[in-house]
Amino acid sequence: APDAKIVAYKVLNSGGSGWWSDVISAIESSVDPNQDGKYNDHLDVISLSLGGSGNPDDPVSKAIDNAVSNGVVAVIAAGNSGPGSKTIGSPGNARKAITVGATDKGNLIASFSSRGPTSIQAVKPDLTAPGVSICAAEWDSAWSSSRCLDTKHVAISGTSMATPHVSGLAALVLE
Repeated sequence: APDAKIVAYKVLNSGGSGWWSDVISAIESSVDPNQDGKYNDHLDVISLSLGGSGNPDDPVSKAIDNAVSNGVVAVIAAGNSGPGSKTIGSPGNARKAITVGATDKGNLIASFSSRGPTSIQAVKPDLTAPGVSICAAEWDSAWSSSRCLDTKHVAISGTSMATPHVSGLAALVLE
């Protein structure tokens, strides 16, 4: 999506931990970025590659559903707790989220990819995208044993690698 503008909200610390209140605050900011009470300036697509325990009625899932009701497309990683059923946590289990599972190079669902149904028997994930051995820019020395392309890129697997594919597609469709 060549005309896309990228906005980043940092909600987790460098160790990947954080508070749901910070996640909810960022979701709410995506609906009303200038905090004027009007939603006409909402972000078009939000992409979240995070999750934890919860259900479709918890505060973070409700924040996602509210964002979607106000015009934001919410694309959420399903999680890496598969292959068992009912392994999608929050906010991937939000009713209005586009929840993304991961597939391998053969287009088969990855063994680690979380699966539904959710606690309210909703079918999730909504779709899958490539999420196994995705070549990405390396951060610090993370995954340095899984080089791809060159010494600055590593191959990573997870629904967090699949989700950006769908977020980018959503931006293209909206554009």
